[in-house]
Amino acid sequence: MTSLGSISDILSMMWRRRWILGTTILAGAAISYQVAITQPHSYSASAVLQIETPRSLSEGPRSAGSGGIPAGYWLQLVQARLMVRDNIQTLIDKFGLFEDSPEITEALQVEIVRRAFRIEPITSGQFYGNSEQWPGVLRVTATMGTPELAADMANEMAESVLELNASTQTERTQETLQFYSSEESRIANQIDAVENEMAAFRNEHLDVLPTSMLDNRPDEMRTIDTELNTIGGDLLEARGKREELVSRGNLSTVEQREVSRLDSQIDFLTTRQQQLQERMSEIRASGRRSVNAEAQMEAYQRRLVQLREQQAEMSARRAAAETAQRLNAEQQSEQFILLERAVEPDYPLSSGRKKIMVFGLAGSIVLALAIAILLEILRPVVRSAGQMERSSGLRPVMTLPQIGGKRRG
Repeated sequence: MTSLGSISDILSMMWRRRWILGTTILAGAAISYQVAITQPHSYSASAVLQIETPRSLSEGPRSAGSGGIPAGYWLQLVQARLMVRDNIQTLIDKFGLFEDSPEITEALQVEIVRRAFRIEPITSGQFYGNSEQWPGVLRVTATMGTPELAADMANEMAESVLELNASTQTERTQETLQFYSSEESRIANQIDAVENEMAAFRNEHLDVLPTSMLDNRPDEMRTIDTELNTIGGDLLEARGKREELVSRGNLSTVEQREVSRLDSQIDFLTTRQQQLQERMSEIRASGRRSVNAEAQMEAYQRRLVQLREQQAEMSARRAAAETAQRLNAEQQSEQFILLERAVEPDYPLSSGRKKIMVFGLAGSIVLALAIAILLEILRPVVRSAGQMERSSGLRPVMTLPQIGGKRRG
């Protein structure tokens, strides 16, 4: 590339190759124009919805204790349920979107239509992805090949959003009511089961549980203790008299009768003493069993109190769910409202035609320059004194200009 050592050399080369440069640039521009005009126009139309926090979303069992469902989650739920394959395929069949392109597969058709829709909140620059505050306004946008189709598709999707919101609220209110009703029934069954267990335990341990009869055990123990003391004194007295009579020896008939009477008295008192001691042991054992039985009964009572509190809470929530269901049935609960229907756009969106023309023309110029430079490289010719000096290091003494003109024949 020694022949292109200066700007004048480059300009000279461009003049010599002007036909190649011009032809290449014109051809590239023509191709870019042809490609640009074949790009289809696309039109965008939007419908606007007003949204408020649905009551059913903040009172359901899945949102209990969380203050409701965040707006971002609800919007994602709406989009996910609207963009399922069945809904998209229904739209395709209803509007005949791909009747002129049967070669496009069903999966690709669904994907193309999904990308043509946008459901987004009008947030004035605020982000509602995880916020519990609802934006208030929702925009449904459809981008299609004709203005009529864009408006129709946007309105159709907006109507689907309204229908989905209504059906979702109905489902959630029914789900909430069913959940709390089933919880109330489950807790009632648990209460019945605990009461049955409590009754069975009471019947099984009736002999040790506190009753009017068992409440006299302290008095009975004091009476038994007093009687045992009395019997102990009588036994000592009787045994002392007997030993005194027996120690005399050669007892008379009267004395023998007295010894027999004392023996009978001692046997009676001993038997009575043993009975009272056994009864005292039974009372003490009954007391220990009573303590355990009372602890178990108190545990049953605490369990019943907890279950009845839960039952009261479920009853209150079920009543609130019934109220929400009535409000939803009477269309008095919060819902989405269509504020503005989509209208046919007057102008298409930017289809990229200008970009294609600009980039195509720039590419044509670069290609033309590349061809011209390549030709110069393939045919390196010294055309000026400066090129001669740069290539050989020798300065020419004299240069002859090129003399133009026609040769004479």
